[in-house]
Amino acid sequence: MKISNRNFFGLLLVISLPIFLLLLSIEIASFQMDFFEKKYEEYNISKRTGLSDKDLLEVTEALLDYLKGEREDIILYKNINGIKKMVFEERELLHLRDVKILYRNGFTIKNTTLLLSLISLFYFIVYRKNKFYMYLFISSILPMIIMIVCSILINTDFYKYFVYFHEILFTNDLWQLNPNTDILIKMYPLNFFYSIAKNISILYISELFILLSISIYLMKKHKF
Repeated sequence: MKISNRNFFGLLLVISLPIFLLLLSIEIASFQMDFFEKKYEEYNISKRTGLSDKDLLEVTEALLDYLKGEREDIILYKNINGIKKMVFEERELLHLRDVKILYRNGFTIKNTTLLLSLISLFYFIVYRKNKFYMYLFISSILPMIIMIVCSILINTDFYKYFVYFHEILFTNDLWQLNPNTDILIKMYPLNFFYSIAKNISILYISELFILLSISIYLMKKHKF
């Protein structure tokens, strides 16, 4: 069965645009220093880790730079409960390497889906200007429904889906750290991940709502 150019680029838009917006939302929510600083104070992370507030922020900046690929390693030495030692031990370093790879792949997919979305939009603007509103509508309404359902499920039992998330994305158990000894999990308890997941959901649904509003406006304007 031969697929038309309109349907091909429409399908490309429906797939690539929501993925791009999701990964963009994750990137924005993941690298806000103000958010980290606020949560550190809220969860008393300095006391939990034995790091001073200043050192905690310095470690965070280095960690975010590492995940963005702006530094080669995350081997750091700080005073922890008054004793200078390496902040992250071997298991934590190996897990952070996996997380860095995950982010690197995410950046690649984000840039690729952005390019595919722009190519699709360019095709419709040049050749089928009055035909893409439906695809724009689908690109927003379907992932919005899915995201709302996922948000409801996550709110029922965040820990269960947090475990599922790690089991799907990681091929090892390095993410299972010791909350009594490992600084990484002391810095980022479960409540922290719940907060960041909530921020990602709100941001993503907001983006999709804007996209949905634009598509409805265009359909009404052009009597589609």
